[in-house]
Amino acid sequence: MLAAKAAVFGAVALAVGQLVVFAIFLGGEAVLTPAAPHASLGEPAVLRAVLLTGTYLALLGLVGVGIGAIIRHTAGAVTALVGVLFVLPWIVVGAGQESALDAVGKYAPMFINEYSVAAVEPVPHALSPWAGLGTVCLYAAVALGAGGWMLTRRDA
Repeated sequence: MLAAKAAVFGAVALAVGQLVVFAIFLGGEAVLTPAAPHASLGEPAVLRAVLLTGTYLALLGLVGVGIGAIIRHTAGAVTALVGVLFVLPWIVVGAGQESALDAVGKYAPMFINEYSVAAVEPVPHALSPWAGLGTVCLYAAVALGAGGWMLTRRDA
């Protein structure tokens, strides 16, 4: 049941995520003044950033599905998703030194999107775009796997 739910949700989230990201990109380019620098989808790094950002959004949604299967409480799952993915990395990185960003921050999903997936210019302490995407895929797989395991243990 969880696999079917994740497949349907993942497909819809990927399609909607890609549509939204392309619309935002094209809308942003349309409102820029002629004097401002413009990006083109013909540039490989720009197209990669737009495509991977839509994929990143779908993967975060799948992490949420997995956390929802683990917790089985909507408000708790939303709180856990936001807390673990967005708040906790800021606390860890903010409380530490610059080395904390290198050691922990580059593996936090929020920083993966900011520095790896969506960044056009390389950031020194970031994962490569594909390694960042692979890391977020791993997070989704672990969350869904743990959610599936919890469902079979509780509901068997």
